[in-house]
Order: sequence, then C-alpha cells, then structure tokens
Amino acid sequence: MQLIWLSGPTGKMVSLSITTRTVLMASAALAALLVVIGIALHFVGLRIAVAYSPSVAQQIGGVTSVLEQERIEEAYRQELGQLRQRLGQLVQRVGELEAIKTQLSELIGIRSAAPTKEKSSWFGRGGPLHPLNLPSTLLPGLSTQTPALAKELALASQEWQALDRAWSQLHQQWQAEGQRLLQLPVGLPLLGEFQVSSGYGVRIDPLRGVPSMHEGMDFVAPPGTAVLATAPGVVTRSEWVGDYGQMVEVAHGEHYKTRYAHLRLRQVEVGQTVARGQALGELGNTGRSTGPHLHYEIEYMGRALDPTKALSPLAWR
Repeated sequence: MQLIWLSGPTGKMVSLSITTRTVLMASAALAALLVVIGIALHFVGLRIAVAYSPSVAQQIGGVTSVLEQERIEEAYRQELGQLRQRLGQLVQRVGELEAIKTQLSELIGIRSAAPTKEKSSWFGRGGPLHPLNLPSTLLPGLSTQTPALAKELALASQEWQALDRAWSQLHQQWQAEGQRLLQLPVGLPLLGEFQVSSGYGVRIDPLRGVPSMHEGMDFVAPPGTAVLATAPGVVTRSEWVGDYGQMVEVAHGEHYKTRYAHLRLRQVEVGQTVARGQALGELGNTGRSTGPHLHYEIEYMGRALDPTKALSPLAWR
C-alpha cells in the first residue's frame, strides 16, 4: 500500500509506502511508549498516594513510606508510654494499699520494723513468686516493630482496664474495712512495757483459791500508767463499781463495749465522747484486787468476749 501527498503551492509530491513490517514496527514502538508512560505514572501516583493517603497506598500497593512508618511507630510508642505511666500509677496505688494494710496491722498490734538506711546481709526478702498477669507491652525495652503491635496494644489496654477496675475495688474494700476496724476495740489499753497476769476463761480465783470464770484480761504495769480507750466511743459509766473498783465503761460501734477496772484515777465523765487512744484514767489497785493492774473486758451485745480475739498475740506477749 502506497500513500501520495501533495503539499504547498509548488505541488511537491511525497509518497509513503505502508507495508506489514512498517505497521508492526510502529505498533511495537507505540506499545513500548505506552508501557513506559504507564510505569512512570504508576510510580508517580503511588508516591503521591503514600505521601498524602497512606491507607489508600497500603490497599493498592501494600507499602508505606519510611516517614509514615515512623509516624505509626511513634504513635505506638506514645501509647506504650501512656500504658507504662499508668503502670507507674498502679504501683503507687499498691503503695497506698500497703500503707492502709500497715495501719490495719498496727491497729491489732502488729508493727512494722523501722526501715534502715543501709541493707545488710540479714535484710532478707523472699517468698513464692506469684507474678501479675500484665501485658508484655507494659514491660520496658520492648521493640515496637512487630506485625501484631496494634492488636497487642488493644489487648494490653483491655487487660489494663480490667486490672485497674479490680484494684479500685480492692482499694475501696481496704478503705471500708479500715474505717470499720477503726471503730472496733482492737487497740491496746496500755502503752509501754506490761505483762499479762491472767487471761480470759476459767482460772483459780486469786483470793478464794476456787475455780472461777475470768471475763477479761489482767495487764500488769506500774501504778499511774495511762489507761487508753481501745476504740472511739461514748462513756456510759465512770464510777466505783463494787469488785471492779474505780471503773470506766465505753460503748463503741456495732454493739461493742469495753470496761477498764481497778483504776487509781478516772479522767472522763459519763456522756463524754472519747477517741481511740485517749486516756481514760490511771492504772491502780482499787476494788477486788491483789495488786496494781488493769482488768480489761470486751463485751458484744451483752456477752463477754475473749480480748485475745481482738488483740494480736504479738501485742501482749
């Protein structure tokens, strides 16, 4: 096939022969050009998508730019930092619970040893290991470059929320128990050195020498030792009461009463509100007594109780 073309006023004639070989070469050249243009547009478009819409780029090409990867990792690091900060706050709350527990222990006579500035060879600590089931993402030094990091962070957040709720409930429970315990006669009626000369229960009466029921505890200490209220309450009796001698009786919460007998001196009046640890009088030798001591009783709803049920053995050994 031959094409003839006349151009210009001079009528110059140009002829072009079109053969099968010419058509194939032109088609191949055009196809190669289109392929090159398509590849160029693909990379240019992908770079633009990565820079301005990484999610689209991930869906299309499954790749992200280094900058976007750094952004994602930085966001994860911030979340990890927040979780670690929460863990620090939880540790602080554990310390608060320990402080509450120490206060409750002191109420029943168990006192912690004073801390030393330097630890020596006898400063022992131990016990079975019962680790908390904390997520690994909360542990320092964890690499953030992991395929399942987003899922791990989500699980860590859920576990943290559950742990935080449990700790809040425990904290409230300890506080409630502490407030309740502060109202009950679980303190010591004396401070300083003393001895227990007679406990609660059946004994040989020191004056008659016959079996009898002793409904309290006898604390021996020097005359004039301050006798303290073992719980807050209201004074219901402050007078001479027969064999009890000079006696003070205090009503506490939840139907508890305490009696402090054989006093040398009473320092409170009926109807007076007293605080835990407040002085009620002085230890003496009045009433039916063989020597200076404090006879201490606890009563619950009209029934005498063994004071050792409220006082820790460590407190009066």
